[in-house]
Amino acid sequence: MFVTLINPPGTKSFSGLQMHVPNPPIGLAYIAAALKAAGIAYAMVDGAGAALDRVSPYPGRDDFLVQGLPLDEIVARIPPHTTVVGFGCMFSTLWPLTRMVAERVRAAFPDVLLVLGGEHGTAVPETVLRSSPFDVVVLGEGEETFVSLLDAHGRGAPLSEVKGIAFLSDDAMVDTGLSARRRTVDDIPLPDWDSLPIEDYISRHQMNGVNLGRSMPLLATRGCPYQCTFCSNPGMWTQRWIARDPRKVVDEIALYVAKYRVTNFDFQDLTAIVKRQWAIDFCNEIIARGLKITWQMPSGTRSETFDDEVADLLYRSGCRALAFAPESGDEALLAEVKKQVKLDKLLEAVRVALKRGLNLSCFFVIGFPGETDETMDRTLALVRRLAIMGVHDVSVTKFVPYPGSQLFQQLQQSGRIHLDDAFFVSPMDFYTQEAPSYSDNVSTSRLYWMMIWMFVNFYVLSGLTHPFRTLRILFKAVVYGKEETRYAKWFVDRIHTRRKWRKLQQQST
Repeated sequence: MFVTLINPPGTKSFSGLQMHVPNPPIGLAYIAAALKAAGIAYAMVDGAGAALDRVSPYPGRDDFLVQGLPLDEIVARIPPHTTVVGFGCMFSTLWPLTRMVAERVRAAFPDVLLVLGGEHGTAVPETVLRSSPFDVVVLGEGEETFVSLLDAHGRGAPLSEVKGIAFLSDDAMVDTGLSARRRTVDDIPLPDWDSLPIEDYISRHQMNGVNLGRSMPLLATRGCPYQCTFCSNPGMWTQRWIARDPRKVVDEIALYVAKYRVTNFDFQDLTAIVKRQWAIDFCNEIIARGLKITWQMPSGTRSETFDDEVADLLYRSGCRALAFAPESGDEALLAEVKKQVKLDKLLEAVRVALKRGLNLSCFFVIGFPGETDETMDRTLALVRRLAIMGVHDVSVTKFVPYPGSQLFQQLQQSGRIHLDDAFFVSPMDFYTQEAPSYSDNVSTSRLYWMMIWMFVNFYVLSGLTHPFRTLRILFKAVVYGKEETRYAKWFVDRIHTRRKWRKLQQQST
């Protein structure tokens, strides 16, 4: 048996207010490590990382680019003795490209077992199996399940004996259910970054967070204990939050500092800080070892554990940027989408974080099915208040039903969603007028302009109330390339990165 793992090329969008870039595929790096630990021979083809400076037109969209290897070249790099090909697809926006590559793999290797892992397949396994050449979808946490699948396949055993997969049998989908979550997370082998062109990602800062120097992605916890109806987490990870031993996490940090000369870490956790004591122990471990690093939580974290002690330890341990996600300024709407956050407590956490000098972002979503003009007005009021308080950034996006979420399932059952390529890439249209409104009370046009108005309100008020901070941050970003905030990153992208990619696009055509 020989396994080839494939990371599809990235999708780059210049539409609207944000430029999307592919990040190192940490999920696939964990799968590679699990194969290595099991003694299974494998190769990695990173369709994005192997050619980060190459772009080509995206099929059917003139405002998207494909970043990475051309699809046929990905197939050409698969070793000829491959018997199993495994794809990672964490985000539905990558599904159309993933399927296109899989179709080419099937044509070139008609006898291999094609396997898809990641959140997209977990969310819509039957759609994947019926619309693509994939033979099996791995559901949920993948390391142990994929190894078990390979063992069964190698022995010629029936797939039905493998827990945590979906496949077709006599034109009916067989779903063996999610495998049990791995509780002993400290025994999971560290990601096999050596099988990926990680230096290319590092040197080009193809990372999720703001540019604080040479960076690596990191995962300190798995899962999330909450059940927001707009999130796909419950279907992928269940509601179990499992944290690694803080000492093990810091061991990994020290390893990467020595091996890859990195100075910053972007935590990819769904929500890293759930338990206060875990955060304290982790920060103290970094401080005790004298590691001179920075780290950030660009995906957001909970605010309930924040107090003066936690904020101080975060800063002293090197944390420089993090995000809270109030989502809305309307308490009733928050309850409706099961977002367990109390706005008064969140505002206190904001005050504490800012007082200690942490760069803070806040995430908002407008256009939930229950959204109204009144609920958006309350969100606008909160956005204005955060700007005056000194929050550095906000992200206001239009609601898009994530596959696998409760709201997605409700909208699908009501006939509001058609699962085609246009729908799967629709999150790339967050910041444009293309993304539709899913609220019966708010039109698509109204939603778009309210989103723009919230951005304008926040950044104008932020600039007026904190002018010297704003100028200092922009100066450091432009002159020294040090991005302390998301708006600095956006500003640099506008000045430098878009020009570079437009030139590459012209060369590609």
